[in-house]
Amino acid sequence: MKLIYLTSQKYPSAKADPFFVKSMAMAFSKILDRNFLFLIRGDTPNEFKHLNVVSVWLPRRFRTVLYFFYVPVLIIFHKWSDSETVFFSSDPYLLATLIFWRKVLKFKYHICSDWHQLFDDWRDAYVAANSDYLVATSNRLKGLLVSICGIDSNNIEVAYGGVDTVPFFEKAKIKKEELRTTLTLPHDSFLVGYVGGFRSVGMEKGLDTMIKALSYLNEKTVMVFVGGSKEQINEYKTLAKKENVGKRCIFVEKQKPFEKIVEYMMAMDVLVIPYPDKHHFRDYGFPMKVWEYMASGRPIIYSNLEIIGEILEGRGTHFQPDNASSLADAVMQVFEDTATAEKNATRNIRDVQAYTWRARAERILTFIQK
Repeated sequence: MKLIYLTSQKYPSAKADPFFVKSMAMAFSKILDRNFLFLIRGDTPNEFKHLNVVSVWLPRRFRTVLYFFYVPVLIIFHKWSDSETVFFSSDPYLLATLIFWRKVLKFKYHICSDWHQLFDDWRDAYVAANSDYLVATSNRLKGLLVSICGIDSNNIEVAYGGVDTVPFFEKAKIKKEELRTTLTLPHDSFLVGYVGGFRSVGMEKGLDTMIKALSYLNEKTVMVFVGGSKEQINEYKTLAKKENVGKRCIFVEKQKPFEKIVEYMMAMDVLVIPYPDKHHFRDYGFPMKVWEYMASGRPIIYSNLEIIGEILEGRGTHFQPDNASSLADAVMQVFEDTATAEKNATRNIRDVQAYTWRARAERILTFIQK
């Protein structure tokens, strides 16, 4: 079998989706070696120098149309049309293009669609019905593919993940106090952290609920928000000032490299996933930070959404989404019973080994090869 991973993403990129795709490509490559090929748009960056890569030179403007006509040329030129070839992608337009040309030109390759969400338009049914294999990032999303698109559940594999646990293992050698000194974070406060993007597809991610929760907590509690732009940080600073908790909020802009992000996670007393109870987060919003938080070994508080509970139930403390008082109660629960929270967090370090990028790649390949 030859696996070809298609993406229209351009690298390097610090955004979440390209990072997910890149991490999966590297995991597939380590397993399949020369039987894996990664197709990207634009120059091949140094980070891919050990991968088998094909670069496509197409402009961002009109790229969907251009890909539509360019993909069959690539397939014919590289002789990728045989039944031993499997195309893998999470891009609905590229998948639709592969499906169309397979029908028209009678190609024999197979298609594996990697689902991170539904799109609520023609792409859902068309891509799902014409995929040989479907991969979903949660059981909730698998259920939606079955109920909305009419797909046989046996044709859908749930593959969670993933995370690179190596940076967390290396940083675990550094004491929390040392990390706080390095990052200029207070030593005498109970730090409640959020580490990640401040927006998702343009929507609030519940940081406002975290800020409002401070009104219910004692002065010792300080919240740290890491990963926003200057504009976003200013917006939340305004909210914090309005809530009279501005002095108890610390805002940090987006950080790199990833090792620095890991340091911020591991410097906290507790980490929060504050997602609101909205369609995107309720049905599709399975964040990579679940795995990163688990790997950090810090206690976790999360919105009580079914999709997040698939993994974090019993591994963290939940609260009612959009409810600042409920979040404050969860913070106090961790604060007052640190021993239990730390015990769960230690188990999370062990459990997350089943959700690495390599583990996800192996699960998908096993599903295809069946």
